[in-house]
Amino acid sequence: MKRFRIDTIIVHSILIILLTFINYGKSTSVHAHTDDLFTVNITMTNMITTKEDEYAYVQYKLPDEELWIVGYSPLTEMNTVHHMLTYACASPGSDKAFWIGAGSCRGENTLIHGWARNAPPLTLPKDVGFAVGRNTPYKYIVANLHYLAIVAGDNSGNQITLSRKPRKYRAGVMLGATGSIQLPPKTHTIRTPFSCLYNGPPISIFAIRVHAHDWARVNSLYRVRNGNISQIVKSNPQWAQSFYPLPSPVQIEKDDFFVGQCVYDNDDDRTIYAGSTHHDEMCNVYAMYSYEPSATPTGTPPISGCWGDAVTAMSRLIPPDSVIAPASPADIGGTNNDKILTKHIVEASNGNVYKSVHHWPNVQSLPKELGQVGGIALNNANDELVVFHRGSRKWEFNYFDGVRFRDEKYGSIEENVLVHIDAQTGGSKSQWGAKMFYMPHGLTIDHDGNFWLTDIALHQVFMFRPNDLTHPVLTIGERFKSGSGNNQFCRPADIAVMRNGDFFVADGYCNHRVIKFNRQGQYIMQWGLPMTGKYDNDGFPLPNEWNIVHSIALNEGAQLLCAADRENFRIQCFNPYSGQFLRQIHVEKKGTNGAIYAIEFAPNTNEPILFAVSGGAQTSAKKIYIINAETGDVLKALERNVLLNSPHDITISKNADEIYIGELASSPGDALHKYESLTNLVQESNASAHTAHELSTPKNKESKKLSILYRLSPYRKQIRIALVVFIAILIPAYIIFVIYCLLQIRNRRKRRPLDLYTSDVKNSPTNSSSLFSKWINRPKSFKGLEQAIEEENQLLNSDEENQLSNSNEDVIFKTKQNNPAILQMTDSA
Repeated sequence: MKRFRIDTIIVHSILIILLTFINYGKSTSVHAHTDDLFTVNITMTNMITTKEDEYAYVQYKLPDEELWIVGYSPLTEMNTVHHMLTYACASPGSDKAFWIGAGSCRGENTLIHGWARNAPPLTLPKDVGFAVGRNTPYKYIVANLHYLAIVAGDNSGNQITLSRKPRKYRAGVMLGATGSIQLPPKTHTIRTPFSCLYNGPPISIFAIRVHAHDWARVNSLYRVRNGNISQIVKSNPQWAQSFYPLPSPVQIEKDDFFVGQCVYDNDDDRTIYAGSTHHDEMCNVYAMYSYEPSATPTGTPPISGCWGDAVTAMSRLIPPDSVIAPASPADIGGTNNDKILTKHIVEASNGNVYKSVHHWPNVQSLPKELGQVGGIALNNANDELVVFHRGSRKWEFNYFDGVRFRDEKYGSIEENVLVHIDAQTGGSKSQWGAKMFYMPHGLTIDHDGNFWLTDIALHQVFMFRPNDLTHPVLTIGERFKSGSGNNQFCRPADIAVMRNGDFFVADGYCNHRVIKFNRQGQYIMQWGLPMTGKYDNDGFPLPNEWNIVHSIALNEGAQLLCAADRENFRIQCFNPYSGQFLRQIHVEKKGTNGAIYAIEFAPNTNEPILFAVSGGAQTSAKKIYIINAETGDVLKALERNVLLNSPHDITISKNADEIYIGELASSPGDALHKYESLTNLVQESNASAHTAHELSTPKNKESKKLSILYRLSPYRKQIRIALVVFIAILIPAYIIFVIYCLLQIRNRRKRRPLDLYTSDVKNSPTNSSSLFSKWINRPKSFKGLEQAIEEENQLLNSDEENQLSNSNEDVIFKTKQNNPAILQMTDSA
């Protein structure tokens, strides 16, 4: 670990303390990290509103250094906050830390984020960030929250991620909007256009957010260049209102026109006008873009707004299909992002749709010590399956004293417990993890290729980067010590990771909960309760009660976090941003079902298709289920050609072409299974039968690549020889070059100590009166847009015993006699 100079630590500690007391009069929690990022939670503290549609504000003064905002994680939910806007300001709208009314900013300001309808977090592209702090006009961040109803004790806000690493491109936001909204009663397809001329440097639009209230059905934005109109975005404002990334950036140049439109249906008995409350309507389209810093030396973004229908000749070019909303958020940019809902899922009711792949894996190449499989996950674009197993160790009673692992007697597992297997051939590629783990369980690979692991003997969660498999970058939980605190676990079972790095832990063996952390491992929230013995109308326990949270699966696009409530034989789904219970799913009728051991969402599908596998001793017929998690409908139960004994985990390939199952098996030959879709097999067969026809038809780029490789296949031996010779020459030259460079820079290299921290900025409410600037009568000049943009147009008891089975690692939890509501439970880990 890098060492800090003591004087640097003292200086930064003093700076943090001064900032805290000068600006807020509150303590600020400080956490050092190993990269250039830190997060700031800008939140209310026990907010109390006095009426509906109240606008409240909270400020944060930025440190005096060059910073770039690169991500957002809203800390609120739609039942409390109607929408939230975040600004970078030269000066806040009030000198108070918290206020109601009076506007967001004074002086120069720019909108940097917008949220509504439980929209997911946002991470900006790699080389893009909002420049704030030193050498920019923006010294403060202000969050503006529009409260839907009267609340008491609310702590909503926004978590922003900042970086000290300079970004190649700066980010900006343009608001296209109009206040000319008048929707007569009982009328449909009412259009309100806006348009303007762009007269700035080149910009590149990479994300879009639309905003309107209940009467809008589609908002759109177009570019007009040389009289030709092209769509930038078309989206339904009733979806989660986030900045959705476009399939590819849209370039805007000087003398291009922005043209947009909102389309409404009013079934009410009253006329709807533009306004600031949820009883009124709005028409907003936000375009987030990047640009070269040199394009605006002052730091002000090239464009902040396009207000009203300034160029009616351009708005008349809006195509007729602008009134038709896209089918899903994946289609907002005019493409489906290469996501598909595969036919073998849609037509799942027509017979069996998957077939077992025989002679997979290649057992001869697997390690002889490959034992009970805790978790599996696909890596490297589905090219390899990673297996987290227990080696020669079995789940047995003698390893534990209650939930405490007998480390003093047994120690760590000597063998490598992580094996990388070629997904196609089934051959072993590499291994790691020896002498690091005690009872492996859950495995997840996130979007950056990091490995997330749980060990139920250690009661810990680990994250390893792919370039360092010897030391975890992040560890949560106390070694060998179970607990129910915010940073403690009792046999954590599984992990799900969001694109922004936040993650969820299924802490369900003893604590009966799901916990959410941010990317630095800081606690955010949790939900879940132990069994009370009460039952709902369907005969199952009450929602959000658990009998072992064994597996969790995340679908950010559908805003679903589902978890296998194993011994209650059901799946429960929640909103991952608020923890709100949504639905429970029963795969079989009560009395005929078995324990749900593992679940996984199919990646790259337009609908939230969830796969589940049952196991345990309660049922002899182990099945794989295909479920529409949005409706709770079971599309198919696979049992033919599904020969499973003790399944423990499941993972699904892209487009659900393959299913992989890991078992608690006693030998490598029984530990892993692969199933391939029959649709995919038919397509491959048809492709082979029609090779001649395919050669005569136009091919896409990928097909051309394959064709070239096919034609070169007779010369593979010569190519390999040439490559060996080339590498033999190249490597020594490269080593000499590296040594030379190191000698040149040895005495000039400088290191900057890490001084990263996370600030939790919370402010107390005041009794300021509520104000709201006029929204409807906006001037059409860009200068008059500032206020319009500002307001958006305005757990296990200590005496519980565990009895473990030698065959399938069953754990029987017996409750105290004075708590008969909780029944005896079988726990096969």
